[in-house]
Amino acid sequence: MIYAFEEIGQDLARPPLAARRALLGSGVAVPVDTWQALPLPARQQIAHEGTKDTVNENLVKTAVSPVLKRIRFMSSVKDPPVDVIPQQVVDALRAVRPLTVPEWQKLRPLDRYTLVALSNNSRLLYRAIEEMTTGPTSTLSSIKLRPWVGPLAHAEVHMSRVALGEIAGGRLQSGKAIVLARAAGVRAARAAHEIVDGYAEKYAGPVELDARLDAQMGGYVWQGHVSSSDGEFLAGPSVLAAATAAVALRDAIAAHDPNANVAGVALREATWSVGSGAFGDEATVTMDARPIRASMSGAVPAARSGDVPSVPEQPEKRGGGVPVWIAVLLVLSTLLAFTAAGLTIQRHGGLRSLVQVR
Repeated sequence: MIYAFEEIGQDLARPPLAARRALLGSGVAVPVDTWQALPLPARQQIAHEGTKDTVNENLVKTAVSPVLKRIRFMSSVKDPPVDVIPQQVVDALRAVRPLTVPEWQKLRPLDRYTLVALSNNSRLLYRAIEEMTTGPTSTLSSIKLRPWVGPLAHAEVHMSRVALGEIAGGRLQSGKAIVLARAAGVRAARAAHEIVDGYAEKYAGPVELDARLDAQMGGYVWQGHVSSSDGEFLAGPSVLAAATAAVALRDAIAAHDPNANVAGVALREATWSVGSGAFGDEATVTMDARPIRASMSGAVPAARSGDVPSVPEQPEKRGGGVPVWIAVLLVLSTLLAFTAAGLTIQRHGGLRSLVQVR
């Protein structure tokens, strides 16, 4: 019913691709907040219907009847053809893993729908193909995928060897410093629609956010890629997530290294290189540092999602930071610029997703 890369829990807080296929195939547009108002059994029924070869429109429309006044009816969005691969899918997969027509025909209707829906988001498309070739419900033959390169948010945390040793030894925040910092970044990404006006009606969907140790640099590198619930890449929330995770980690080590700093916050065309992404969104989005702080003495609390770092131009120039309210203004004033940059470096242009749920 749900792809692993969608990172949706059993409560179906966001409509999975299967539900979107069922809804739009029935000519029904349901915003995320309206979807959340539906009883869970109705959401499950709609999602299950989207996995079938043919969607029962009457069943779907009956399922959304509890929120009838809050939905919009429109022309139904038909499934992509079976006998020919849509050109946007051909173009999007060319650099990752080309498909043949026989392979396309063997895919489930939901799989074909998903590839079309994500054709404008190269990262999610890559993860979808990866799952279809290697996952437990794989429908494609296992062929090694070419490395993915695309728009990623980047942030660095420079620190001393002492601080690095505290993290490596598991002595910082009961060994959960990286996980807690990631949780802060995920919360920031999910709150972007409340922080930045340009994203007011765009709810975050899958959030990829992870870090790796860079011994040569002397710290940790964060990478982030945030997509909307409709599958659109969100540049600003991606940067916000990486920057917030970086400042949370920096604050966590401040007691051991007051001169630690955050640097290199940018949107870059790069390869995902920070880990497996196996944290799982639901596993960390609700984590809070307060219970850990309460059990420790003298620990510096991790930053909340609203605490945004100052970003020095030169990593080697370390300082004690600036007041939080100034840092907030600095970062928020650049988010729109990051967004514009993200739109220009996306690898795949063209038509928007056929299946946006407004």
